Amino acid sequence: MQINARNNGSRKNPGFTLIEIIGVVAVIAILAAVLTPRVVSVIARGKVNATAQSLGSLKSATADYIGKNGSVPLRAGTGATNAAVATGRFDADLIAGGFTEKLFSCSIGNQTFDASALTGRIHVRTLTAVSAGAVTTPTATAGGDNFNLDRDAATADFTTGQTVATAFIPGTALADAVALNKILDGDDNTGTSADITGRCMYSDGTGGTVTVYVYIAHY
Repeated sequence: MQINARNNGSRKNPGFTLIEIIGVVAVIAILAAVLTPRVVSVIARGKVNATAQSLGSLKSATADYIGKNGSVPLRAGTGATNAAVATGRFDADLIAGGFTEKLFSCSIGNQTFDASALTGRIHVRTLTAVSAGAVTTPTATAGGDNFNLDRDAATADFTTGQTVATAFIPGTALADAVALNKILDGDDNTGTSADITGRCMYSDGTGGTVTVYVYIAHY
């Protein structure tokens, strides 16, 4: 009987060569370099869009609060508590009144719910309105009591005795502040200068981060 030995001495299946491996790694590196900035941009845009939605919900809850109570309490946002006290946060009042289920939160800025100073984290404050037409350039600690809503610095948007409700969002990346301003005010801001017009204001962004103030309502 004759045995067919066709396969005797045939070459074994070779593995990847070093050149092939280097080529695959190079392709992966190129794809990563091209796609990573786009992925980061999509994520950042999603965070800003989610923030705009959260602000819309906050505005609705505040309008309901004013409709029921006819006024808003003063909440200076200078304390170190989440409770609804004079130095606390107005969003705690919204919870107490059943107008929302949780403290205001958003996807940008410094978000914590501990007992640290409110001046360093996101909250909603209600301050006595400034009746002057001009708006002082916002800083990391000052702002939120006056907005140039009509974009006319010669006329005041508020009268004496009124209270302004403001979302306070510190520690926001400048790019996120610019994007949020685009959504809320329709502005195409560039550079690092502070923004002092419209519903959305932010401080100087030279350091890369800013404090954002968003007008919610006044009464």
